[in-house]
Amino acid sequence: MAKQQPHHLEQTKQFLRNFLRINDAGEFLVFLFFLFVAFIFWYLMTMNHEYEMTYNVRLELKNVPENVLITEPLPEEMKVVLKDRGDKLVEYKARGKMKSLALDYRHYSHAMGRTAIYGLELEKLLEDKLSSSTQIVSTSLDTLEYYAADARGVKLLVRLRGTVTADRQHVVERIRLYPDSVTVYATPRMTDTMTAVYTPYVKYTELADSVAQVLQLENGVWGVRYEPSEVQLRVGVSPYVMKSVQVPVEGYMFPYGQQLKTFPSKVKVSFRISLDDFRGVTEKDFRILVRHSQIRDNVSGKVALSLDAMPDNVTDIVIEPVEVDYLIEMNTMPF
Repeated sequence: MAKQQPHHLEQTKQFLRNFLRINDAGEFLVFLFFLFVAFIFWYLMTMNHEYEMTYNVRLELKNVPENVLITEPLPEEMKVVLKDRGDKLVEYKARGKMKSLALDYRHYSHAMGRTAIYGLELEKLLEDKLSSSTQIVSTSLDTLEYYAADARGVKLLVRLRGTVTADRQHVVERIRLYPDSVTVYATPRMTDTMTAVYTPYVKYTELADSVAQVLQLENGVWGVRYEPSEVQLRVGVSPYVMKSVQVPVEGYMFPYGQQLKTFPSKVKVSFRISLDDFRGVTEKDFRILVRHSQIRDNVSGKVALSLDAMPDNVTDIVIEPVEVDYLIEMNTMPF
């Protein structure tokens, strides 16, 4: 059984058969003429009615001086719904009247900072592009605003906010931000009160390896721009190593003519230090003192030792022995 053709396909075939039977060129031209007249009649009837049409209007700011930087620009575009006869709405499309809306910086900005263009003023700008018969039904934005700053900018240091520590087997050798300063663009009133730019809060604890991370600079104030807007945090971590030095025991604040002697005269000081600083720390960086007040009423013949000076980059310091024997020598001067 043959498959039945769809109804609309049969109609199309019948139209083509009828069209191909028109052998006379005059009949064909008459056909085209009436077809054109029908189209014009339909178009005029249609375009004479009122319609609503939506336009995507691109926003731009022109005539911005060289000494001004727009840190917060206008929105890229807004939607505008217009109502008028169909032919007028089509004309706006064809001529591109509603493709863009340019705002002149000189007309709105009298000082640096925020500039806002509100509803009625915005409608006036749109109406200047439209025929008197066209109505503005709605706009997607009721306010246009932008922010202007001094194009010279101010250079400020970047400060790290947060905590960075290593585990007990490692030490944080260095913490660096690259770059260590950025240019801030804002009004002079704002930059005059700023002393630094701060990173987001970071927390690294128990580090056993170096860290590199990109941080977006915090900017909680509308209209302020940082260039660059991000910095790289680099944390150098190295392992601890043990080191020992022999440090002499010194007497301090002894009366004239008295001299302290200890047994042993030097003690062993052990400590943890980073591998990078290993060679840089010597016994000269430590000082062990025995004060006269410590032995004034001491009858045991031994004195406990403690450090009076040490470098900042060492940890876990151990003194061996923790106490020493001593005696006081009296110096006699010949007459």
